Formats: sequence, C-alpha cells, structure tokens
Amino acid sequence: MKFSRIFFSALTGLLTSLILALTFFHYSTFTSPIDRLFLVLVPALAFGILYHQTSPAISTWAKTSHFPLSTFHLLLSFLVTLNLTYGAIGFLQPVLRTPFGMFLFAIITLTVGTTLGYFLVQRAAESFRNGFLSKPLNVLLALSLPIFWIALIVNASQYPSMFAIEYILVPPAWMPLFLLTALASAILALFLIPNTSSLIPNSSFIILSSKNLPGIYASAFFFLIELIISRTLNHPALEKNTVLFEADAGPWMTILASPESAPINRAVHPLSLILIRPLVRLVSGFMGEHYALGGMIAVSLVAAACVFMTWLFVKRATNSSTYAFIFAVLLGSTASHLLFGSLTENYIFGTAALLFFFLLLQSKETRFSVLVPAGLFLFGITITNIAQGVIALFANKFGFKRLVQYGLTVLSLGILLTAVTDIIYPNFITLFYVPNDIAFEFNFVNSSDGNLSDPMRLSEPDSIIRKFNVVSRSIILYGAVGPDVIEATSDKPPFPTIDLKTFDVRARKFASYKGIANLPLVLWLILLGGGFMLFLKNIRSSKHAPLMLGLFGTISFNFLMHLFYGTELFLYTPYWVYAFVLFAALAWADFADKKWFQWILALIVIVLMLSNFNFVAEMFKALAPFYASA
Repeated sequence: MKFSRIFFSALTGLLTSLILALTFFHYSTFTSPIDRLFLVLVPALAFGILYHQTSPAISTWAKTSHFPLSTFHLLLSFLVTLNLTYGAIGFLQPVLRTPFGMFLFAIITLTVGTTLGYFLVQRAAESFRNGFLSKPLNVLLALSLPIFWIALIVNASQYPSMFAIEYILVPPAWMPLFLLTALASAILALFLIPNTSSLIPNSSFIILSSKNLPGIYASAFFFLIELIISRTLNHPALEKNTVLFEADAGPWMTILASPESAPINRAVHPLSLILIRPLVRLVSGFMGEHYALGGMIAVSLVAAACVFMTWLFVKRATNSSTYAFIFAVLLGSTASHLLFGSLTENYIFGTAALLFFFLLLQSKETRFSVLVPAGLFLFGITITNIAQGVIALFANKFGFKRLVQYGLTVLSLGILLTAVTDIIYPNFITLFYVPNDIAFEFNFVNSSDGNLSDPMRLSEPDSIIRKFNVVSRSIILYGAVGPDVIEATSDKPPFPTIDLKTFDVRARKFASYKGIANLPLVLWLILLGGGFMLFLKNIRSSKHAPLMLGLFGTISFNFLMHLFYGTELFLYTPYWVYAFVLFAALAWADFADKKWFQWILALIVIVLMLSNFNFVAEMFKALAPFYASA
C-alpha cells in the first residue's frame, strides 16, 4: 500500500469535506471545537476511503485505455471553459441564487465545455501546423479579440454605477464549492473524452464547426464583447430618458424581454412582437424576474450571429478564410455594431434579417416558400427594410413579374399578421395601413416643434446643404468609425441629463473627428473609395456584380430616404453598415488571397477597433454621472 496513494486520498478527502462544511454545513455556526472537528473529519475519512478504493480502478483504466489523451489539450480546454464559466456564474448570479443552482450550472457547463472543447482544441492545434493559424496575420487578429474584450472589462469597471466587477465574479461564499465542482468536472471530462472519441470528432457538429472555426471564434468573442457593453449600457435609467442617440432601449427591454411586454405604438415595427419577442422571451424566461439579463444575452447572441453570417458570406464568395475572418471582425468592430449589438433595441434584429436575406440571394435561392418568410422578417421588424429586399432581388434578376408578385405577397401577409398581432396584443401596436396610425412617423419628416426633424426647404439653401451633410456623414462615416459624439445637456430629470448625439438639431451641430480619430476615418474612406472604383471597373465581368448592385442599391435607398426622414440618423446605421462591409468585401475579392492586401486590411481593422474602443469608452464616461444620479 503506497504512502503517496494514502496521503493523496486523505488530503483530497480533507479538502472536499472542508469545502462542503464551509459551503453547505454552516461551519461557522458550530461553536464547539469538537463539533467542528467531527463536522470536517468524519466526512473527510469517508471521502478519503472512497478515493483510496477507486484510485486503482482509475489507474487501471488509464493504462488500458487506448485513447491517446493529450494532457496539454485537456488542460487548455479545461482552463478556457473554467474562465468562461466563472464569468457566466457571476453574470447569472441573481438567477442561480443558491449554491446548489450554481453547482448544477457549473457541473454541466464545465463537463460538456471541457469535453467538446478538447476536440476543438485538437483541431485548433492542427491549424497551427498547416491551417488557418499557421499564418501570423490570423494569429494577430485572433489575439486582438480577447485583448479588446479584457480592455472593455477594465474600462467598464471604472464606472461602478454602470458596471460593477462583481457582475462577472463568482461570489466569495460560492468559491469553495465552485473549485470543488471544477475538480469534479475535470474528472468527469477525463472519463467522457475517451468514451466519446469515436463519436464526437466525427459528428456533424465538430465537422461543421471545424470548417467554420474562425467564424465561430470571431462570433463567440463578439458575443462576449457585446455582453460586457450590454451589461454596462442597459441600465434602468433608460426607462426614464432617451439619452443614447434617441434609441428607446429602456422601453424596448420591457417590450421584448418582460413577461407582460408593453405597447410599441410605432406602426413601422408591425411584427416585432411576434417575430423578435418570442426569441428574446425564450432566453429571458430562464431568468425569472431578472428578465433584463435574458434581453442582454439574446441581443448579444444576435449580434454575434451577424458576425458569423458575414464570415459565411465572404467565405462563400472568395473561399479565403483569412479574408472572410478580416471582414467578420471588421463588421463586429464598427461603431454601429458595437452599440446596437448591445442595446436592447430592435435594430440588430433588422441587421440579422438583412444579412440572412443576402445569404439567401448568394445561394441563388428563388423559392417563394423561403424568400417570403425572409421578406416578412425584413418587413415586420421595420417596414422600410422590405425595400432593401426588393432592390436586392431586382438587382439579382428576379424578374419584374415575379418581383411584383413577391412584393404583393409579402405586403398581404404583413397586413394579415399585423392584424393577428393586434389581436394577440390588443392596443400594443398601431396599424401601418391606417393613415392616422402611420401619421406619427411624419413628425420625423417635418415636426412642428423642430426637435424630431430638420427638413430641407427650397427657400433655405443652407437647409439643403446641412441635410446632405448630415445624411452623408451618418451613412458613410459615423456607422463605421465612431465620431467624437456631442454631449448635449437636456432639461430632463434628473438634471442635468446628457444626451449623446451625432447631430444636435437645436444647435445645428455635427459630430466631428479629432486628432488620431482621423486615421481610421481616412483608411475607411480609402477602403470604400477603392472598392467603388473596382466595382465600376469590373461591373460587367465580376461574378459578384448582381450582389454588389443590390448592396449599392440598398445604400442608395437609405441615403435618399433619410434626406427626408429622421434627424439622429446614427440610430439607423445598422441598416446600412452591413451593406458597406459586404460591398467592400466583394469589390476587393480579386485581392482576397494576396498576403500584402490581407495585411493592409488587418491594419485597417485594428486601427478601427482601437478607435471604436475609444468611442465606447467615451460613451461610458459621459453616461456614468447620469446613471449614478438616476
């Protein structure tokens, strides 16, 4: 009987018993030293005997197992899963509530995550030898995402009124049990990995994941990034005042995530309650009364899905993983995506619907049974987005007769489903086909009090120049490269309230760029300008011409519409930033495999990422006093 085996069993038993005594058995309430001693030592003896008796079986299994288990891959998978589970427990602490709830969540997450992660880590290790990660450029971009994430956490934690670091920490009282659970999960994963080695690596999940691992990696990290921004920005104060570029994040959190919902009373979002709300409630339902956490998770997941769809679109077009990865990270790093991929509004859902629609067009989808539901998502989230779908279909030679039939079908079903929505949620929506209900939207064309619109007037040439300036800046610049936003003081309780804007209609003031912020702006304009020149040059020969025409058409539509509609146009940037990113990716597609061009693109992305990190940080700084006082 080896002394080392006895010592290890006794020590492990003692640690297990001590953790359980501190966590579950109220060790501190026992005043007698004898009671405390027995409380710890008796279970420790039982655990020690069990560990001692089972260790030969474990040793025999390890020797007879023919599965070549890699300790490094196992350890790496376990540590990554441990880190993510640790943060998740902190995030979900109000929902988990008890140590037992935490234990169930941790044991499942750590065991499954470590097991699946082991095989994914193996694929990633192979990628270092002769795959995606064998290129230094890809490693650089891959590392930039966790750095961005950690930097956001550090920055957000400087403002406790917005983001307390405890939001992502396991409570100290739960730590002993968490560590014990982590140990148990590692042992379980150690048994599961060999027993599933013939099943998991050849499963469709692992094969599909391996083919799209860079896209999954990018979308996973942007989910984490958006989640931190979401936890910071989605504050109860937003129920009182609209301070973020006129976004209604507070009311939309209630509309989409709460058990009771709330009235939308905006006819331009006719089907949001039956298209978006079920998805958000599916997540929020698990959160109980803490439904806001579910709203944050759902919105961040959809934002991550947009990044993955961008990867998929560009990968299909060019068959270059590096090129697709760059543009996926580019979309996720834009100012528009970072903000609206975290705010509980409906805009990121519109972006997802638009990206999905273009993926269908790219795959040459023509069936009404597929395109009509996709069109209803465009129409139902924001009615004007159906114009983008129709323009894209027209550019891709859908045929005028079929296009008319398609438009009438979507409109007819949209009307019927809007009526159904009003029946399910009486008095929660207004009807876009009733003149009086849609009339409110004309306040954003020409309002009487002058704070909702800044219309062009032929009698005032300055108003025409100003409107073109606002629309051009908003569509071409602001959505991609976040400007130095305007902090307008508003007469709202609590006073003073800071409204963040890109255009102050009262002062007729535009957001601008200062200092180093001009560098990403210039690089972005070069990328777009060069792409447009290539588009004109190759318009007859490029296989991507129909898709580029569709994307260019959607951008042009938005430009023309917002010459007459809206004031704080940054609010609508999710509806065209995606088009710029896809358009640039297709326009430069002939250079997709050129290493020198990939490095230039990576430089643009990293500079843009740094600039928009500052954009987000400045928002945190400006909003912190308002959130604290509210």
